[in-house]
Amino acid sequence: MVATHRSEDVPSTIQDLQHKYTANKLRAIRLDVCEESSIENAAASYQSSNLGPLTHIIHNAGVYLPGTSFDGAARGSRAGLPKVTKDVLMQTYEINSVAPLLIAQNFVPLMGKRSDVLYPVFAFLSSKVGSVDDNGSGGAYAYRSSKSALNNIAKSLSIDLQNEVRVVLLHPGYVKTDMTGGKGFIDTNESVRGMLNAVEATDGNTGFRFVDFKACLIPW
Repeated sequence: MVATHRSEDVPSTIQDLQHKYTANKLRAIRLDVCEESSIENAAASYQSSNLGPLTHIIHNAGVYLPGTSFDGAARGSRAGLPKVTKDVLMQTYEINSVAPLLIAQNFVPLMGKRSDVLYPVFAFLSSKVGSVDDNGSGGAYAYRSSKSALNNIAKSLSIDLQNEVRVVLLHPGYVKTDMTGGKGFIDTNESVRGMLNAVEATDGNTGFRFVDFKACLIPW
């Protein structure tokens, strides 16, 4: 198993897991999704590690930046929030939309070959907020559109890689994290447990889909 980290040094959270499961079972590789060279170096580092082909990849990097509203004014049930800017849009797209494709380009070649006993799975964390059909409150221009773009990228990957890798999009739910200010409906354990079940249920018989942590289909 491999965990990636953005910082130069291995974070204490990953070190704690390495102590629990031993470093031989959990390797740490630096990878900053904002730097294409870092993505390439991480792939090269894994390839040289002799850990064997990857069977599953879960891409969970994402960002929700301040600057979400149309013009800063309060609208509907939403309070006034900073206006979205080009910089916010581009930074959000870079991390939420562009990086996942670059990760796929560099790491899919390192995945195991499809066989009777293996169907490699590439899972992307998206968001229900990226659903056009589900958007009933407006706002969140950068985040919504970046996740919608990710959904379309994943759809294309599912077609192009259909004989090699199965692709699935996951919505983690409204989780109590820093991003939500601790205001979520579920904790991280429930969210992760549900998403892992969805990943494990993805195989040669399960088509491309966009599901939440309860495995319920999300409308596009």
